[in-house]
Amino acid sequence: MKSSSLRSKPMPLLVLFLMMAGISGVAGDEPANMITGKANLGKKVKERLLSSDTAMPKLLAFGEIMEGGKFRLVPADTTLDAKFSSDVFVVINDLDGLFGELLEPETEYAKNWKLIVNRTGEDQLKRAALERAEQKIKLDNVDKERLAKASDATAMNMLNVERGKTDLALKDADKKETTLTTQVESAKRFIKHGFKPLSLNFRLRIGGETFDKLHPTDVAEMIDSEKSLFLLRFNLRDINKDKDAWLKLLKSSPMTCMVGDVALTYVSESGKKSYIGVDSGFRLGIPLFRWEFWISMGIIVGCLGLFVWKAPTTDVLRDTGITLTNLTQVNPNYWHQHKHPLSLARLQMSIWFFIIIGSFVFLWSTTGSLAGVNNTALILMGISGGTSMFAAIISEKRDWDAKKREPANVSDSAFTNWFIDILSSDEGMTIHRFQMFAWTLVLAVVFVNGVLSDYAMPLFSNELLGLMGISSGIYIGFKIKEGN
Repeated sequence: MKSSSLRSKPMPLLVLFLMMAGISGVAGDEPANMITGKANLGKKVKERLLSSDTAMPKLLAFGEIMEGGKFRLVPADTTLDAKFSSDVFVVINDLDGLFGELLEPETEYAKNWKLIVNRTGEDQLKRAALERAEQKIKLDNVDKERLAKASDATAMNMLNVERGKTDLALKDADKKETTLTTQVESAKRFIKHGFKPLSLNFRLRIGGETFDKLHPTDVAEMIDSEKSLFLLRFNLRDINKDKDAWLKLLKSSPMTCMVGDVALTYVSESGKKSYIGVDSGFRLGIPLFRWEFWISMGIIVGCLGLFVWKAPTTDVLRDTGITLTNLTQVNPNYWHQHKHPLSLARLQMSIWFFIIIGSFVFLWSTTGSLAGVNNTALILMGISGGTSMFAAIISEKRDWDAKKREPANVSDSAFTNWFIDILSSDEGMTIHRFQMFAWTLVLAVVFVNGVLSDYAMPLFSNELLGLMGISSGIYIGFKIKEGN
């Protein structure tokens, strides 16, 4: 019985593991034969083609470049679970022909491509060869006739003139054929090697949005000559730099993960965008809240919880420069339990500290960027920190009469007493404190809403920041007056 009981204990863990594996649905669950080196990548792609017809340029394969240079192919209709630092790749067929279709007719590549694909060069070369052969036959016939009429001086003179003309025509035809041969060979070499720099004009397209700053990390590389397969690499570290496309993609994705279909866009030199077809469905997913986010948010929430827990019993939110005198020790209520009053400036600084650090971690997780803090956040931290610093200097070594400060009707609600305390000077509640408190709460709500809706710290106007500064300045001014 004991042995049976021990064997049954791992079952819940096994069930949980199977459930997690079943709902993941990402490329990490694919079989090992989907992982290959670059040498066999072309062969693997050809094996997975839906048909043998690859005449039309298409995106045939998509996957991730793993550590050690291995390539992990993503099965059709499967989501690749990637990171912001992931290297991904796509495989396109007939890349050289694609450029011939996409580029403007006046470009050098398009001209050379037309010379080869439209067989214009070969046709001209054939005509030049026929013309040279025709002139060669004429020259041979003239030479034969000259031999037959060698004794006829008059006929020889006429034949010599005709031979000279035919010889010049043959030389022109030979020169023309040589020139055309050189042009065709040069065009072939240009198409073979010249298209690689053009491949840098591709952009990754995710969820119907083209990421203009997400360009290949290197020129296209041929991995199979039989099917004309080319490899392009992309690094996702710049995906969040296209803010408009990224924001649209985030808003259309689940809250916890960015998901979108993968395709390609070609951007010509003139800025014209052309979309490349996809052989089968490929999807890219970037989980937004990974273990780093939960650890960071756990630390912040833990600090916030400790802060809220200790705030009522410590001086972390109290103005220690002011001492409350004339405290009543018999049946003390809220107003006689603390030696120092609550500090509105410290509360404001605490609010902005936790909002900005929480927003930074949220944006770092959702966008992968460490550049989430903007000038607005810096100014808000500066205003709140400066207000707290000046308030502490002004309040140094002051005494307030606790009984004079106590409201006429003492409430039994700790929250009500706390709210009155934070808005009160030594003579009771004041409008300048209420104004600063209200502005802080309103702007805090606006700030948090901007972070959650736009996935970026909002940019407050100079006028709005000026209102915040004026409110804090008025608070400092009245605090000086309170001391006098």
